[in-house]
Amino acid sequence: MAAGRIVLFALLSAFTSLALAGNEWRELSREQQRALSPLAGQWQSLDAGSRDRWLRMTDRFDQLTPEEQSRVQGRMRNWSSLSPNERAKAVDQYRALRRIPPEQREALQQRWQEYQELSPEARDRALKDSRKTSRKDRKSKKDKDRN
Repeated sequence: MAAGRIVLFALLSAFTSLALAGNEWRELSREQQRALSPLAGQWQSLDAGSRDRWLRMTDRFDQLTPEEQSRVQGRMRNWSSLSPNERAKAVDQYRALRRIPPEQREALQQRWQEYQELSPEARDRALKDSRKTSRKDRKSKKDKDRN
């Protein structure tokens, strides 16, 4: 009985190792490497789940327009430049946004689009104004909490 468990464990370990090894960069197809090129430098450090998610994306990559492909790869470059803490924060923010009701999410997307269309100077002003507002909000909340 114990010998059977040891054999089963050994087989499972071997299959797991083979599955992970199957995602080595050099073993990816040319199309997959082209699509995932922004991640080439860190591919080996990605966990198996991340590799699988990125590989599934490559199935649809060739169906995207050149502009969409460029946008996706730009996002990959941005993602790969983030520190682990920044990535964790981004994932948390994404999850928080997904919990917002669709109507509020659409309103946020609209406001973000409007912000993106502002000139760089107007963006700076809007950012400074929002920081002032949030400081005032935090101060007034502290004042209310004290009373």
